[in-house]
Amino acid sequence: MRSTFVMFLSLLWCLSLALQADELKVDGFATLDINISNSQTAGIRHVISQPDVSYLGEPSFANSSIGLQLDWQSSSQLQWVAQAVLKERKEYKLDYLIQMAFARYTLTPNWQFRAGRTGLDLYMMTEYRDIGFAFNYGHPPTEFYAVVPHQNLDGFDVTYTYPFAQSVLSYKVFAGRSNAPIVSDNDFIWDVELESIYGMSLSLQSQNWLIRSNYTTTKAGNTNEQQGQLLRALQPIPDDLWPTRQALIESLQIKGKRFNYFTVGAMYDDSQWILQGELAYIDSHSEVLNHLKAGYVSAGMHQEDDTWLLTFSAAKSNNRVDPGPLLSTPELDVLYHGVIRHTNFYLIDQHTWSLSWRRDLTSTLAVKVQLDHTQANHLPSAFYLHKNLSSSKHDKYFQSLGLSLNWVF
Repeated sequence: MRSTFVMFLSLLWCLSLALQADELKVDGFATLDINISNSQTAGIRHVISQPDVSYLGEPSFANSSIGLQLDWQSSSQLQWVAQAVLKERKEYKLDYLIQMAFARYTLTPNWQFRAGRTGLDLYMMTEYRDIGFAFNYGHPPTEFYAVVPHQNLDGFDVTYTYPFAQSVLSYKVFAGRSNAPIVSDNDFIWDVELESIYGMSLSLQSQNWLIRSNYTTTKAGNTNEQQGQLLRALQPIPDDLWPTRQALIESLQIKGKRFNYFTVGAMYDDSQWILQGELAYIDSHSEVLNHLKAGYVSAGMHQEDDTWLLTFSAAKSNNRVDPGPLLSTPELDVLYHGVIRHTNFYLIDQHTWSLSWRRDLTSTLAVKVQLDHTQANHLPSAFYLHKNLSSSKHDKYFQSLGLSLNWVF
C-alpha cells in the first residue's frame, strides 16, 4: 500500500511538472500478440505473473500490452521520466501499472543519479523488455526472463561512465526494494516482496559489442498465507513419522532469507550478423529457490527488412523432492502434496529451441513470428499453469507459435 501511494504521488508529480514544460516528449508502444500451443497439460506463458495461458485449442493474448512514457528535461542536468504499461494481470493495481517513475540527475557527463522507480537491472533487456519493437525475439527467452517476476526497483542507482578511444565502460550500483506477483494453479497469487536489494553491474560497449555482468543480493520480505498454513500443519507431526519435517519447515520459512543473483551476457550486432547470450545463477539460503541455472544463446542475421534468429535456452535447478512421511493417510497425503507444491515450485528442468522472424514494415511498425519447441523434463513447473496433470502423464514435448504486431508511436 505504501509503495502504491508513493508511486501515485511520483506519477502525479511527473505529470504536473511536465505540464509546465514548453515541450513534453510523449512516446508510446503497443504489442498485439497471439500465442497458440499443442500442449494439453502445460499452459504456455512467458512470465510467471501471467494469469492467462495457451493450451491446445485455446489461444492466448496474454503477451499483448500497451504503454506510454513521458520525458521532460526540466534543465540541462535534470530529467523526469514516467512510464505506465497496461497488460493482462490477475489483479490490476496502480502499483503494477507504473513501471517507471524517476528523476535522473546528470552531475557531469560521467556521473548520473536516478531516484524513484527504475528498471531492476538484472538483464540485458531490462529497460525495454516491455517494448516489443525494441528487440528481435517474438518474446524474450522464457527460461531466462521468466524466472524472476520483478521488473522494477523502488530506490536509487548511480552510474559512472568512463569513455575510452573506441569503447565505453559503465559501472552501476543500485539499492531499493521491489514487489511483483507470482500466479500459479488453483487461482494462487502471491505478491512477492523483495527487501534490501543491493546490486552492481558492469558493462562495456565497443563498436558492435556489448558485454555486461551483474551481481544482485536481496532478502525475501514476506511469505504467503498457504505457506503459513503448511508450517502450522507440520509443527505437531513427530520426526519419526516424517524424518525430513524439520528441513521442510526451514525451507518454507523464506521470510528474511537472502537470495543472490549472478549474470553475465554479451551481444554482437554489426547490422548483418547477430550473436546474443546471457547466463544466470541463483543461490539462496532456502531450498525453495537454490542453485538454479539459466541461460540462452542466439545467432542470426539481418537481410534488409528481415531478421532471423535461432535460439537455444535452458533452465535447471537441483531442488530435491522430499520423500514424504513414512505413513500414508488421507490427511498426510494432502499435506504432503501441499508441501511439494510450494517447496518444488522452482523445480525446473527444461530447454527450448526457438526460430524467430521479424519484418520491419515501417520505421515504427514490425511483425514477428516465433516457433518454440520445448522439452520439459519435469512438470509441474513454475513456468506454466497446468491441467489434466498427473505424475505419470504430462506433455514432455510441446510446441508453441507466437504471432505479434509491434508498434511504437
